[in-house]
Amino acid sequence: MKAVKILHCADVHIGAAESSLGALSHSRQAETLITFENIINLAKDNNVDILLIAGDLFNSNQIDKSFCDSVFEKFLTIPDIKIIYAAGNHDPLNADSPFKKYELPKNLFVLDTVDSFVEFSDINTRVYGKSFKEVYMKGQASFSLKTDNDFINLMCIHGDLRSDMGSDYNSITSDFITQSGMDYIALGHVHKRSDVTKMGDTYVAYCGCPEGQGFDELGQKGVYLGTVSKNECVLTFVPTAKRLHLCENVDITGLNNSSDIAERIIEVIKQKYPDNYADNLYKFILTGMIDDGVVLSLPEISARIGQSFYFAKLRDKTEIKLNFETLSQENTLKGVFVKNMLKKIESATDDQKELLVSALYIGIKAFSGEVSYNED
Repeated sequence: MKAVKILHCADVHIGAAESSLGALSHSRQAETLITFENIINLAKDNNVDILLIAGDLFNSNQIDKSFCDSVFEKFLTIPDIKIIYAAGNHDPLNADSPFKKYELPKNLFVLDTVDSFVEFSDINTRVYGKSFKEVYMKGQASFSLKTDNDFINLMCIHGDLRSDMGSDYNSITSDFITQSGMDYIALGHVHKRSDVTKMGDTYVAYCGCPEGQGFDELGQKGVYLGTVSKNECVLTFVPTAKRLHLCENVDITGLNNSSDIAERIIEVIKQKYPDNYADNLYKFILTGMIDDGVVLSLPEISARIGQSFYFAKLRDKTEIKLNFETLSQENTLKGVFVKNMLKKIESATDDQKELLVSALYIGIKAFSGEVSYNED
């Protein structure tokens, strides 16, 4: 039986606003849309038979119509590719859904809110699945429809792969997968890519999101592209993100002024990402030892690195070079604090010591006016 060529994507979240970016949030919204348009181009350039979109294409059903128009118009540019969509928890298939309110391209097939499938006899393939009807959906122990071994059987579904049925976002267990009879299950919901794995006779994977939406979604993002046939699944991860969210530790030991610290940050990142360092979004964590009395000016450092990166924010996790024994002898409130903390650390368990040492350093910074409310 001839293999079918697929592109598996999910969790695009078109329309999502990364509010922490401030004035850049609107342009990032547009970039997410453009990334999805590039995915369509990727499917076209690779002569894909089926584009599987496993939920949360839109960030919500209350999305600007212009975004919907752009997506559906882009679908029209690949009339020979079959597009399968299983609605997720962010854009459930109810009366408010863009997939209910607007005219859909003829090559777009939206899976029902009950177990269903679409058959394509020309490529000898069936695609099974189920859409969310509301924000929450309980899972099921097994899929109610039986597969036909005369077809390549695919599933496109949004859900939470786990060992039990406790999720409100469509629990999918290993038993559900092994009993499904599918050749490949394209999963959505988890934004971190998984490897393509085999459970029983079924291959399964999360492709992750194609564009990160925050610093809890670090690193490269993309889609899976390749072929599926009976008993074989050959998929390759293809990066798609225009910008990466990256968290980088920068050791500033020995540096005592904002200019030198900014230069160190830029130097470290240029070496690590020589080709596209300026395009990414960074969370820089400053580490290392600084001299007592040195006050880091995060706003000044941010201003100095601002022109080198698309977006950057800073967190201070440095430690102060201190002689705690000398400090503990001071006849000051700081001295009393240090003395009491050293006693607690000395008698603490190993698990407690790390927390107490961190508290000691934060306390010392507080005496110097370096700690702000809710510092993280």
